[in-house]
Amino acid sequence: MANQNMREQLALSLSNDVLTGALVQKKKAGYQFGFHIHTTIEIYRIVSGSCHMDIASESIHCKAGDFIMILPNVIHSFRVDYSGDCEYQQIHFRPDTFTKIILSDDGIYPIGMMHAIRFHCQTYYRQESDQVLDDCVNKIISLHSSTDSLFTAANINIAIMNIMLHILDKKRPNHDFTDPNLQNSYVAYTLDYIHKNYMHKILQEDIAKELQISVRYLSSLFKKYMTITLSNYINIYRINKSIDLMQDTDKSLTEIAQMVGLKDSQHYSKLFMTVIGESPSSYRKSYIKNYYN
Repeated sequence: MANQNMREQLALSLSNDVLTGALVQKKKAGYQFGFHIHTTIEIYRIVSGSCHMDIASESIHCKAGDFIMILPNVIHSFRVDYSGDCEYQQIHFRPDTFTKIILSDDGIYPIGMMHAIRFHCQTYYRQESDQVLDDCVNKIISLHSSTDSLFTAANINIAIMNIMLHILDKKRPNHDFTDPNLQNSYVAYTLDYIHKNYMHKILQEDIAKELQISVRYLSSLFKKYMTITLSNYINIYRINKSIDLMQDTDKSLTEIAQMVGLKDSQHYSKLFMTVIGESPSSYRKSYIKNYYN
């Protein structure tokens, strides 16, 4: 009973491995991986060669030494130049653990680490890698493939936290508001509301009512923070959750559509096509099976 009470008092556990992948990859010249999205955070550190990434509405060219972090629920693609191969370190990790790390509690809703990363980076973060980032990335990949460390998962979690804190120290938010603590908390609440309720019907009026603000103000604030409309974010979030279900279950696409709050399978297919650029059945066959090949 005492042990149970102690576990219940713990706000954060570092014992769970948040990684879904951490490795070094080498892709041949001309390799392409089309538009896709993740519920995980994806980190690249380019070791040699170069590549192109289309992230949300922006296209970037990445060269050796670059560090790129792509946030969850952001549409992106990856392709290697025809001029030569590209070698890179790649890390995928689940963000859920880091939502429990509270950085500010001055508004109506606490701001977790993942909220802060969202507000500072919006869709992705890029810089020329430095010693802190190099050390953390190398440590994560080394620990992930090793069985020698006594507290592997805890060390990996701390290395990931160090990466995100390092980014927060270097990157300023792209927006400037009169009352950032309060406005940050409005958007943080909205993001968490979507995370908890995406499987049900979501009305912007319900979110605004809970926050005691107007729908118009909520929509404007969300767009400024996230560079995407609230309705589009909800759609992309649901499509991304459906892709996770494609990977983790053998349920039909109709069942998956219902599980992510889209009761009409035709609407789901149309929305999937709009977001990803191909049908869900085609995506399931081609991308999910070959992602790590």
